Amino acid sequence: MAAVGEAAPPPETPRPAASVVPLLEAATINHLLSIQVPERMEFCGEPVPLERPDVAERLDLELAVILGNPVATTLWFKRLPRYFPGIEAELERRGLPQDLKYVALVESNLRASARSSAGAVGPWQFMGGTGREMGLEHSAWADERRDWDKATSAALDYLSALRESFDSWPAALAAYNAGRQRVSNAMEEQQHIDYYDLVLPRETERYVFRMLAAKLVIENPEQYGIRVPGARLYAPLDVVVHEFRVRRRELPVAAVAGAAGVPYRELRRLNPWLLGAPLPRGTYRVQVPTANVGSFDGELARWEAANPEPQKVYYAVRRGDTLSAIASRHSVSLHSLLQWNRLNARSIIRPGQELVIQLVD
Repeated sequence: MAAVGEAAPPPETPRPAASVVPLLEAATINHLLSIQVPERMEFCGEPVPLERPDVAERLDLELAVILGNPVATTLWFKRLPRYFPGIEAELERRGLPQDLKYVALVESNLRASARSSAGAVGPWQFMGGTGREMGLEHSAWADERRDWDKATSAALDYLSALRESFDSWPAALAAYNAGRQRVSNAMEEQQHIDYYDLVLPRETERYVFRMLAAKLVIENPEQYGIRVPGARLYAPLDVVVHEFRVRRRELPVAAVAGAAGVPYRELRRLNPWLLGAPLPRGTYRVQVPTANVGSFDGELARWEAANPEPQKVYYAVRRGDTLSAIASRHSVSLHSLLQWNRLNARSIIRPGQELVIQLVD
């Protein structure tokens, strides 16, 4: 009851009976309840033991998860035409099973920018150490784990090595997720070598089944009520790979974007391995719009002519020096001093150490 002088509160909106489920949700539930697990299927040329009730139910779970997450599944279908052809071509060139493309789909949702809470990066989700072991460098200016071509090549090298070790694609895929040693230890402790019989970390137990479910949905969309014909999908990028050499001490990424004839943001989108820091001397391969590749070298040469490299001096650190004091003494910013010398704010400098300083007019 309202107090004297106060307006009475508006009547409450009638609540639907607990048994009433919104029609859209009910339709989704009914659809998921009607999902059928196939009687048989193969993955990477190896039969999946779907005659086992536990295996069929594990696949049923992942089908429900995929079909019950329409936004993520929609984006899968949109990205496939852009990113699967490159993976498929490399698999064909190597004579590897085409089903391995689903590793990238499950790992990253086909996003080069994907980063896990554990620090795995890129479309194939390499940790830093494993990436370096497979030849993927990570520096202040580039992270090759985000490079579609290089990361795909490294991932297929790694998967092939795991397949050779375990003589089974499901076990190799489990090792890709959980680590070679963890899967080997589980096999030894449990006295089983079949992936479908192993007790593994929950994520790894679901890992292969996510790929199985993804394959079923992607390759048989109509069977699951998905209409792909007429959908607005992402077209392949109209780009070519162009190699160029940086001969100066460093080259701003913005200059590369100008030479490619695209905005800075677009260059980074086409080349997600670029991190934004200037590129040091070396040879690089970037994806450039096909229409602009012919003018790239000329535009870059014009930029370099109009932007001569700043004069450099070398300073020998003295006792008692600090990075901020050195920057102030030479009228440069601390940020620039750190960047020129590949240092960070916590770096320790010692007497006699030589630092590069660029003198700007």
